[in-house]
Amino acid sequence: MTADPTPTPVEAPNNDDWLGNPSPPPTSLTGMAHAAPGSTAPVPKARKAKTNLRPVEALAAQLEAPPVAADAAPQPGPKPKVGPPVDAPPIPPRGERPHGEIWDGCPVRALGVNGAFSYFLDVHGQMRAVGKLERMTVMHLFGRQLEQMCYTFAKWTKDPETGEMRRKPGQFDGDGVAMAMYKAASEQGLFDPDGAVRGVGAWTDDDGKLIYHTGDALLIDGRVEQPASHEGRIYPAYPSIPHPAPADKTSPVPDIAATLATWHWQRPEIDPTIALAMVCIQMMGGALDWRPVFWITGGKASGKSAFQTLLKHLHGPKGMIQSLDTTKSGITSQIGHSSLPVAVDEMEPGEEGSRKEADIVTLARVASSGGQWLRGSSDQKGVSGNVYSTFMFSSILIPGVLKAQDLSRLIILGLQAFAEGAPPLVLRAETWRKRGAGLKRILIDRWPTFAARLDLWREAFAEQGIGGRDADNWATIMAMAQMARDPAMPTADELTGWAAKITRHIRVDVDEIGSDADSMMLHLLGQPFDILRRGEQFTIAQWLMVAAQIPGAPNVFGSDQTPVHDEIMRDQQAKAANAKLARAGLRVSGVREAAELFIANQPIQGLKDLFQRSDWANGVWSQSAIRIKGAKKLTSGLRLAGISTRGTMIPFTSIPGLMAFPMDSERRASPTPPAPLNDMEEFV
Repeated sequence: MTADPTPTPVEAPNNDDWLGNPSPPPTSLTGMAHAAPGSTAPVPKARKAKTNLRPVEALAAQLEAPPVAADAAPQPGPKPKVGPPVDAPPIPPRGERPHGEIWDGCPVRALGVNGAFSYFLDVHGQMRAVGKLERMTVMHLFGRQLEQMCYTFAKWTKDPETGEMRRKPGQFDGDGVAMAMYKAASEQGLFDPDGAVRGVGAWTDDDGKLIYHTGDALLIDGRVEQPASHEGRIYPAYPSIPHPAPADKTSPVPDIAATLATWHWQRPEIDPTIALAMVCIQMMGGALDWRPVFWITGGKASGKSAFQTLLKHLHGPKGMIQSLDTTKSGITSQIGHSSLPVAVDEMEPGEEGSRKEADIVTLARVASSGGQWLRGSSDQKGVSGNVYSTFMFSSILIPGVLKAQDLSRLIILGLQAFAEGAPPLVLRAETWRKRGAGLKRILIDRWPTFAARLDLWREAFAEQGIGGRDADNWATIMAMAQMARDPAMPTADELTGWAAKITRHIRVDVDEIGSDADSMMLHLLGQPFDILRRGEQFTIAQWLMVAAQIPGAPNVFGSDQTPVHDEIMRDQQAKAANAKLARAGLRVSGVREAAELFIANQPIQGLKDLFQRSDWANGVWSQSAIRIKGAKKLTSGLRLAGISTRGTMIPFTSIPGLMAFPMDSERRASPTPPAPLNDMEEFV
């Protein structure tokens, strides 16, 4: 059989080939179907493929031969909701959350709320104030325990193969953990960090037991605990300060005391012991009820800087706050919530009118009793806190800004210059750090005996007539020094001997320093009072000497200033001086040793001028005047220069230095009793 020479026509490709449809070709729109196999029906002529048809032509071509699937395709509509299979396991519950906790055993602890902030102890034990618990903040709080937090507050997903719910690794439910943290903080209640937070240093609980906070541990009754809350107070974690040394039978105190004695102290019989006590008080400052303020003073080449270096080594790195040319705000920011000691070098008198030195001294005064300080903050809300640090200053001169209340807390240690050519003291840091750690261990181990020692020293000083702030200072000093030297309690002879020795120096210091009343009188006596308007600047002290007819008083009404020897002229000048002093609210009654000074209470302009820009301005002088020995308030008033006023009468013998007048050649007359005061008498 021969082959048909006519070639079989090949159909050109069309745009429907991408469908891959195995079904027969579709029926045309004219109703003509494809012929079955073997049929004689004519085969439609194949059309050539068209390209670049216009949109209308392309639509017509598609309508002429639309593709039809073998089975009807589903009509478009809303997709069915896909959910977990009926038998999918539920998400495991997190368990019941204890009251005030994020979860049972959570490493991050809620402390409470204050305003817009929630407070927590993070995974490291640090106290954190958080305003907004965003994901990154939460992650930072949990730190090394992130996996545990992600496990507890997991995000869940369904396994596509098994349909089981599984945790997403490394992810957590941010809203869930934030809600639990906010709720736990709210359940803890209001939280005020001032007074509740204690940083590094020595502290006591309500029963007087010692708690030594090293930053990374709490030493309580011989056991070591992690920083946390203890008996209602918070001890957060901080960078570590030097730990006390392990228990050792060899005491470093003899070596420390021997080295302290190498400085040339002004009082070599007591100053080395005071210096040892100062180091002990610095180490245990926050545990004490009272902390004296120490001031090291001395000229050039007296070893002040070397003494500061010794202290730095004894306390170790970060064990003491040492500052040079600082401010009150700078010191308080370094102290924070700690009880670390503060040492300020070169605390010299500043420029006139400067408040820098006065503010730092005020801070030291507050710290003596653990009082509260206040300062501003960037948010204008103010920041406050209690200060429990022991302050020590060193300078060539002590600034004149110190007030009587500052001086009553002050222990001055004077240094004299070393002999010329004396070799410098060699202080090896490693050696003295070990000795400082050993001293700290001794103080911690012997702390349970401190209260009894303090009572014994208070009684010893009371027998010597020492009380008040002096007893606070010296009983604390001697109790600490004796506790460092000897594990046994002080003997009766030791108490009596040291108390008597210290008392002799206290009385000398009191005579030199004086009181606020003495300071007020010295200020008044030194003020110029030119009532004659002749440019002769006689002081109040000189006018009082004239009014009291004290031998050696100047001739304030004469042509020269030689003392007046004539009794009649003395009497005349005394009356004239009293008349002039009345303009300043002052009056003298009686003569010589029997003389008394009246100071008005009312703010008479003359008195206001004498006390302006002083601590006793605006009538404050009357508060100090009544504290002078022998002073008494008058129940009836006097008229001075037309002004009726009550006031205070002060014996001349109680006025500092006023009776130490220069003696002339004539024999002192017998004292004349003071004239009775007449409330109707007026000096003009």
